[in-house]
Amino acid sequence: MSVCLLTGASGFIGGRVAERLMHEGYAVRCLVRASSDTSRLQALGVALAAGDLTDPDSLARAADGARFVLHCGALVSDWATTAEILQVNVDGTRSLLAASLAAGVERFVHLSSTDIYGHPGGAGIDESFTARRFSNWYAQSKLRAEAEVRSAEDAHGLEVVILRPATVYGPGSLDVVAEIAHAIRARHMLLIGGGRAIAGLCYIENLIDAALLALRHPSAPGGAFNLSDGLDITWRRFTDDLADGLGWPRARLSLAYGPASAIGFALEHGYRLARRATGIKTAPLLSRQAVQVLGCNQDFSNRRARELLGWQPRVDYDTGLQRTLAWLGDLA
Repeated sequence: MSVCLLTGASGFIGGRVAERLMHEGYAVRCLVRASSDTSRLQALGVALAAGDLTDPDSLARAADGARFVLHCGALVSDWATTAEILQVNVDGTRSLLAASLAAGVERFVHLSSTDIYGHPGGAGIDESFTARRFSNWYAQSKLRAEAEVRSAEDAHGLEVVILRPATVYGPGSLDVVAEIAHAIRARHMLLIGGGRAIAGLCYIENLIDAALLALRHPSAPGGAFNLSDGLDITWRRFTDDLADGLGWPRARLSLAYGPASAIGFALEHGYRLARRATGIKTAPLLSRQAVQVLGCNQDFSNRRARELLGWQPRVDYDTGLQRTLAWLGDLA
């Protein structure tokens, strides 16, 4: 039985990946921090490896005997300090790669993000696109982490696969779906530009299908793959569907992109001053990153994943939406 080391297993995506890996017959070993709630993972029967991406020794112990590594762990934030983000997302990835090489890992699958494109808008953005600018360190850290993965491939011949999901949604999505639903219910959901931008949705099970293909498909190594369901669903449509499905009033607040971005910049500056003065870590109510996500088309081509991996988004929007609504209904 092949051992797969999984990072980020206590999060939304990693937790669901762990379930599927177990179902597919992998021996799953999850890297977990001492502070993580591991009850769900223990119920699955996975092996737990105590450690942290900032602790190279723990990564060496976790990787020992693993055939595959699926790296879902990251600090996902547009408000953590630059040092915190780089330590986890860049230095942590480098340390995990070193541990993987020392352990003789066969294939390393890295979960990146379409944020590395810098939210250019437009249509059909493919894997060759290069960002011109970034508004936050999270996106830059993910791009730098990809460079670390490529370096391990070039210098040591490690089989690597890079997955770049867009907006992942589905049951369990606390940081995206549940947060949006809470804002809708509280009547302070803010749309940018009337919500006309394409949301770039990727249902969680469709992403996991791609992750499993990345582990075993012969054409996967060396590739980077955008993962989006290829839908033209806008943020207005998505938030309206959530509101209608839950019986709540639709979101009505909207700001044009320019003013919203200016407000986000001003709030970020003010909150940074407050953080330096008081040490508080509260995130601003609006950031430029949030404005970009909600105000720029996230229209990414998934053609490469379809053609090289044979990936198909098998869960359609209506099905994914209904499953998501059922989960949100249980939370309400």
